[in-house]
Amino acid sequence: MKVGTKIIAPEGWASLPKGLEIHFLKSNHQNGRVLLVHFQLKEKGPANATLMSMPRIQFEEGVTLNKIIPCTKQSTLPPWLEELEGLDLSLIDTYRTKDATTSHYDRVNERYQFIAPTVNDFEDVMNAQYPQKEINMRARLCSPPQNESRFRLWLLTYLCFGRNIWTLLPPFHKSGNWDRMKYPDRKFGAPSKAFGNNYGNGKSLELANKCVKSFLKRATLGNYMTTIYREAMAYDFNCKIITQKNGMDLYISSDGSPFPTYDQFRYQVQKEIGLENVQKQLYGEVRHRTRIAASIGRFSEEIANLMERVEADAYYLKEKPVGYIEKTTLPPLCVATGRDGLCGSLLGIGFSFDKERSTAYRMMLFSIAVPKVYFCNLFGIKISPNEWMNEGLPAYFAIDRGPGARKDLIEDLEKRFPIRDIAPSWSGQSKANIESSHPRDVKLEGQPTFINSNLNPVELAKREIMRIITFNKSANMEDRIDPEGELAHVVPSPNGLWQFYSSKYRNDSQPISIDDAVRCFLTPVEFTVKEDGVYLKSRKFYCEALRETGLFDIAGITKVQGYILDMCVRYVWVEFNGRLIETPAMLRIRGDEDTLYMSIADLEQWDEQRKNILSAFRVHRQATNSEMMRRFKNLTGKEFNPGKRFPGKPKKNAVSGNEANEVMHSASKNF
Repeated sequence: MKVGTKIIAPEGWASLPKGLEIHFLKSNHQNGRVLLVHFQLKEKGPANATLMSMPRIQFEEGVTLNKIIPCTKQSTLPPWLEELEGLDLSLIDTYRTKDATTSHYDRVNERYQFIAPTVNDFEDVMNAQYPQKEINMRARLCSPPQNESRFRLWLLTYLCFGRNIWTLLPPFHKSGNWDRMKYPDRKFGAPSKAFGNNYGNGKSLELANKCVKSFLKRATLGNYMTTIYREAMAYDFNCKIITQKNGMDLYISSDGSPFPTYDQFRYQVQKEIGLENVQKQLYGEVRHRTRIAASIGRFSEEIANLMERVEADAYYLKEKPVGYIEKTTLPPLCVATGRDGLCGSLLGIGFSFDKERSTAYRMMLFSIAVPKVYFCNLFGIKISPNEWMNEGLPAYFAIDRGPGARKDLIEDLEKRFPIRDIAPSWSGQSKANIESSHPRDVKLEGQPTFINSNLNPVELAKREIMRIITFNKSANMEDRIDPEGELAHVVPSPNGLWQFYSSKYRNDSQPISIDDAVRCFLTPVEFTVKEDGVYLKSRKFYCEALRETGLFDIAGITKVQGYILDMCVRYVWVEFNGRLIETPAMLRIRGDEDTLYMSIADLEQWDEQRKNILSAFRVHRQATNSEMMRRFKNLTGKEFNPGKRFPGKPKKNAVSGNEANEVMHSASKNF
């Protein structure tokens, strides 16, 4: 037990009543007594400090018998300053927004100067026959003389709480915290300049409850506090509107009952419900979370390994792709990407037309799972393994409640890895890691505009793939690097961090073969089998490995199952006898191989256009032949096919032979 320890007698002891909290000051062996201090808080005005004493033997007996015990909670500040516990009070003047005439330091120092002589004579004062009278006498000796109660409070506070000068700080933080509810009929606050000093109503409990009840009834998403107040005045407080001589309107009560001003209404609602809850009701959870609520930490704080958590989301390209056939403006391309939570690397990419479809997410997962050199080669892009390094499925996958969360997709994926987080729709902050990596567009004002790209869908897809590779090589991830010795020389790019953590085997990637990834994520289709290859729409696919399977040697097989990458059908995967054969697209004649890079949508558009042409061509063939027959008859006067059929073989004799020789001889002269 040390000076200032707060003690209590749970069941009372001698002159100490039950439950009274007091502070130990000094155990005096000269006069055999223990000095104790009781601080009494008052509803108004400063606290009071009373010096108490008890025979030393009696006090120590109570301590030995546990009749006097230390309180569970000990404080370094007096009761009226307990709310400031833990603050560095020496900096309190720096928190003040305006220059004050007197600083807090000057106040506490002034008080200390009054008690300093008595503090220096502490032993003499405590050894006096009546210590409290001695303290009071020293208060009168100050220059100027001090109030005895106030002087005693300063001295005993300073002595009981570690002789800390800042314990002498006045409790200014309690100013303005008195309860106005005790004076319901009194109008507080600044007087009204327009309507007089006594205009307005006080704040009663009934009026406060009515304000809150009215707000809860009328608060709707997107409503304004001013609109709610106006409705409350009209319908809940039954106020009437009168027009003054100057033409301005004024609220009056229709039955004489009090009603709040707008500031009173808003203050009471925010006080009872809380500013945070008011903002949530008026602005919605998402806007409050993203724009108003304070940060609760980084998303990467709980992640230790690569691929431990992957977030996925989609965005739309601002450029509209050009059509493959008519060069018209097509719907925008939707791009789905996945991002690693630890190093910030963009792990995969997928595409769909016009809308955010599950196709884009399946393709994105396929690109995450397979080696990136292999994936980029499907689009004709050559990269090195160090340019895009991740491979395998994530241990944790977070998507939103859009097409990426489609039931059949999720059920298929959960066989491979757990989807443990589906973020709510329209809540970007739930996937802030991936949202922050989306390309940003400048929002223009004025007449709406759009960008018509000169790139077709496959070319736009190639560009976005190269954009990801660039991001992983050049994005600044410095804010993800802790000051560790091993990280001192690591390049602050996603690739640099990936290489570092992967070399430490801090990688949760789940391996999957390319064949399994194809079956799991790509789109199943049916191919038509012909003697020279397999066909999808009008595109031919062939390779020697496909012929070696014997597929073309089996009579009666006209269809075979397989898989395609919707955005680029340069390669397809044909499944036969339980095996997948990667098969490239082939040109029917020598030509530009860049034309082989088509999306399935382009191929369908091409096929549909060719069907229209062939439909017309069938009529064209018949009409052309008929036209030639007509022209022949006009030229010769005979039918195009005038011959008659006779049984048997034509007879050969000398006359027919001579005529044939003459025809042959005549024909040879013309050449």
